[in-house]
Amino acid sequence: MIDIDNSRVRDEEEVLTDPIEYFQNKFKDCSIFRFVLSHPDMDHMSGLDELASKVPILNFWDTDHTKTISQKDWEGSPYNPKDWERYLKFRESSEMPKCLKLRRNETSECCWIQDGIRILSPSSSLIKLSVDADEKDAQKCHHLSYVLRIDYAGVKILLGGDASVNVWEDLFKEYGPETLKSDIFLAPHHGSKENIHPEAFKAINPDFVIVSVAKGVEYDYDFYKQLAKKRVLSTKANGTIQIEVKENGQYSITVDKNP
Repeated sequence: MIDIDNSRVRDEEEVLTDPIEYFQNKFKDCSIFRFVLSHPDMDHMSGLDELASKVPILNFWDTDHTKTISQKDWEGSPYNPKDWERYLKFRESSEMPKCLKLRRNETSECCWIQDGIRILSPSSSLIKLSVDADEKDAQKCHHLSYVLRIDYAGVKILLGGDASVNVWEDLFKEYGPETLKSDIFLAPHHGSKENIHPEAFKAINPDFVIVSVAKGVEYDYDFYKQLAKKRVLSTKANGTIQIEVKENGQYSITVDKNP
């Protein structure tokens, strides 16, 4: 599982699915082998405390950062402080879950390499960029967001987290089109135009772009419509989006709604 946010699921049209209910229905009596927190913003860990109380988590991927939240920060916040408290416990945990703070191209004898997961970001330099950034910089935590590429049966899926433009500039220089090219691209930062790097995204050259975004939140649909060779899908328009990749390299995408 990568990130969780159950703070926006109760909309008028009930388009969004509660991620905890979905997991328990889809994977009944299963544990979570790997929970990846792309970066420590609350809209990516909302519901973590409830999830951890209902589903065992074996491994927890975290990032190196200096973020803190004061009592005053919670005033008027739509988020639950218990999720942050649970997160702080996970950061120091050595088992159930085991906390791992990973960086670009780290390898493993047990887990993610065999699963076809490649860590493209964060790098040590991007983590330093985040640590050195001003506390008021809205992109501070985005500089250290995980960017992961999943490769299964020849199908490549690129997960953009909330990666900043600085991250994409770094990735484009480090890897180029050969590594960035993907069939499916999860747009960073809910499709925000503030996190678009046109040259790097052109190198990704995806068939499909998926945007995780809530109703009432705008994203740069026009840009992503031009980028996607086939289609742009968003959670606010299409509800739950499921990708199934078969062993022969064929894949299908199903959605709850086709407006």
